[in-house]
Amino acid sequence: MKNRSQNPKVMRVDKNYIGVGPKFFSVLEFLVREGAAQHAISVQNMAKELPFARTTLHRILYTLEKLRYVEKGEGRGYYRLGLKFFELTEPAIHFRQLLSVAKSVMVDLMIRFSETVNLGVLDGGQVAYIDVIESPSSLRIAATPGVMEHLASVREQGVAFDLEENVEGVICVAAPIFDQRGRVVASLSVSGPASRMESKLTAIQEGIRNAGLKISRMLGPRSVTVPNSEHAKVLPNGNFASSSANRSAQLERS
Repeated sequence: MKNRSQNPKVMRVDKNYIGVGPKFFSVLEFLVREGAAQHAISVQNMAKELPFARTTLHRILYTLEKLRYVEKGEGRGYYRLGLKFFELTEPAIHFRQLLSVAKSVMVDLMIRFSETVNLGVLDGGQVAYIDVIESPSSLRIAATPGVMEHLASVREQGVAFDLEENVEGVICVAAPIFDQRGRVVASLSVSGPASRMESKLTAIQEGIRNAGLKISRMLGPRSVTVPNSEHAKVLPNGNFASSSANRSAQLERS
């Protein structure tokens, strides 16, 4: 009688794993890698490079075309990435672009005003701080990127203020950042102790508004106008400014 313990270990099948899934991604990855400048790729070339049958490739391309993730190119049997693919990947591309273009603007603000500069993005009615450049002063506002705070949206009427409403002794001035479609997608703010901020509040207001508009323009071509100073609103609790001042940051001494 055979001893079962001596039998080779039987490989268990992962019932949760969808075998066809990686094949779909292989096709999309191939089109991203080989379809530079959105050049259409022939099915023949894909079939030579991808490790599955041509009939499977045709079925995958048919399905992806129906879902609008790929589209037919010029000539028979040619495909390229479709509109739905770019709609899906646009937020991630925008996020990286935002971080890249905002950095130099944030550094300029910090050097000019010697106060902490924060960059936050909207996420389900909240703001996540993705970059913070701290003031070089010994008394400063410290914030950790990634902290989630409640906020209401900031519209196009200028900048938002938090004049010690949420944290005593802390003033924050914030401006919205717009994407190519004119939607508010992020905020830029300057925070600091009231003892320093009050004397330069007007200059910070103008500087932060212009900085927000500068970043907006760099994110893509669109018409952005600078609101008049008298149109700048002091918004109620919950706006970008108050969320910056009322975050888990605290006054600290280094």
